[in-house]
Formats: sequence, structure tokens, C-alpha cells
Amino acid sequence: MAVVLFPPAEAVGAAEEFRREHDPLFHRIAAHLTVVFPFESTWERAAPRLERAVAAGATAFEVVLAGAGRFDDGVVYLRVGEGAPVLAALHERLTDAVAPPTGAVHLPFVPHLTLGRGTGPAESAFLERQAAGRLAETRFRAERLSLVVEDARGIWVERGRLALPVA
Repeated sequence: MAVVLFPPAEAVGAAEEFRREHDPLFHRIAAHLTVVFPFESTWERAAPRLERAVAAGATAFEVVLAGAGRFDDGVVYLRVGEGAPVLAALHERLTDAVAPPTGAVHLPFVPHLTLGRGTGPAESAFLERQAAGRLAETRFRAERLSLVVEDARGIWVERGRLALPVA
């Protein structure tokens, strides 16, 4: 199970085309921003905790995707500008709500939309330049989060939604 933010399709059409060419996970999940990394839990245990955490103060917010970046592992992504602090706060609140196992490796949270992965540093740098040149800034309003689970085929499907109240 994981918690993600699916941008509206019209906001990420160009990013999806880029993903089709460069993201091996393109056919497993639509373009998204991960809010809570995959964790093991039952639906019955996790959903109420996540709902309470959202109800404790999360609200709808604006997100701007602008510019490309890349991680050391070769992942190329769209940067989150506006909305990044809200996503970071949601990440902390919701991750705490599902209490990840002690000893789990916690990487720094960097709000982003994955575009693909290069096979080495040169290819990753090339993909980052391509993304920066091809993908224009896009803006959308985040009004809900999705709880997704991986099915038997390895495809991530939406199991539920967490509404973000309008402030």
C-alpha cells in the first residue's frame, strides 16, 4: 500500500508521453507524486489512521511542477515548486500515522514526479536535459490523495481516496 497524489491527466499529458519512453513503471502506475512510500499494512488498519491524519488539518493546495532534476540512482523527475512544503508536511503526518517499522531506511523526502531512469550517469544527465527542454511548467490543485495497492499483476490500483478539504 502507498499514498500518492495523481495530478489531473490534462496537467501531466506531456510528462506521461516522456514517461512512456523512459519510465519502466509506466504501465504499472499513472504519473503521480508519492506522499507515503509503499508500506505493509492491512486496509482495515491503515485507512482509518490515514483518514484521521488528513482530517487533523490537511487542506487542498496548489502544486506547480517546474524544472527537471535527477537523483544519484539515475531517476529523472519533475521538481515540485509550489506545494513542496505542504507535501513534505503531509508525508510526515501520514507516515507517522501508519507507523513504518522501526529500522526502516528513511530517505530524505523530495516531492517529485518520476519521469524515467537512465542506465548510467551520462544517460541520466541526457534525460534530465531532455525533460527540462520538453516539459513546460504545469499547475494544478491537489484536492485528494489516493491509497493504492499493488495487484497480483504488479499494477498499482486505487483502493481508496482521502479528500483534502477546501480551506
